Amino acid sequence: MAITPPSSKSTTKPKPPASTKMPAPPAPEKKAPVKKFTVESWDDEWGEQMIIYGDTGIGKTTLASLAPKPVFIGLDEGGNKLRNADGTPFKVVPGVETFADVRSALQQHDLYTDFDTVVIDTVTMLEDLAEVYVVQSISTEKGAKVKNILGYGYNKGYKHLYNTMKLILQDCDALTRSGKNVILIAQGINNNVPNPGGEDFLRHGPRLHIDKTWSVEALYCENVDHILRVSYFDTQVSKDKKIVGTTTRAVFVQPEPHFRAKSRTVKEPVVSFQDDTDASIWRYIFSDYYEEN
Repeated sequence: MAITPPSSKSTTKPKPPASTKMPAPPAPEKKAPVKKFTVESWDDEWGEQMIIYGDTGIGKTTLASLAPKPVFIGLDEGGNKLRNADGTPFKVVPGVETFADVRSALQQHDLYTDFDTVVIDTVTMLEDLAEVYVVQSISTEKGAKVKNILGYGYNKGYKHLYNTMKLILQDCDALTRSGKNVILIAQGINNNVPNPGGEDFLRHGPRLHIDKTWSVEALYCENVDHILRVSYFDTQVSKDKKIVGTTTRAVFVQPEPHFRAKSRTVKEPVVSFQDDTDASIWRYIFSDYYEEN
């Protein structure tokens, strides 16, 4: 049987050569428009932001009530027993019970149309509410719930507390940018201050959480324009370690090693607060307001 040899002509059409055309380059990214700046006078139309602190019963709330047209976010029920000089009760935002309530009240700027100053009484109690908020709303890195601020592990809970309390400052900043004043009332406490140049020492300041890394006290003191310490004037410790002097109150405006205080505008170290109608400190801070009224 004869075998037919394969044909020398291929029936398969050859493939066309690969294209040598280069791919199109990517479209150039659109550059963000350059922001243009100008130089102007730094006119200050913002409100003032301050901390008033001192021992319980020293008159912090009374002093705040003498500020221009105040309204209170009252977390401390002690304020409801106080009265203005004309016998009328303080103006207050009722129903504020939780940390979220405080933030919501601060963000409702239309509440304060008829007022010049918003007072949180007290930011010490607000920090307690913030701690409850952290525990209820923030889980651990593994998604577990905790029973208290220490349940997050070493110092992690206080990091959450620090970041949560920072939200209040953002709300307060928005108020001051709108022209309102903000007063944060705090209880006073003696804190141990590390001293790299010698022995540690005690310093009186607002009762807020303090540590080397996540210090709410330092955060708030850095943010405000004024730190006003209400205390007794001309008191001393005798040789037998007894307090002697008068019970005349004053507002301490400039710091000393043993207490926190500051002011961006008031240069006097101490200002009078002799009675419950003495608004001397506000005449310094809000001089324009008193000139107009």
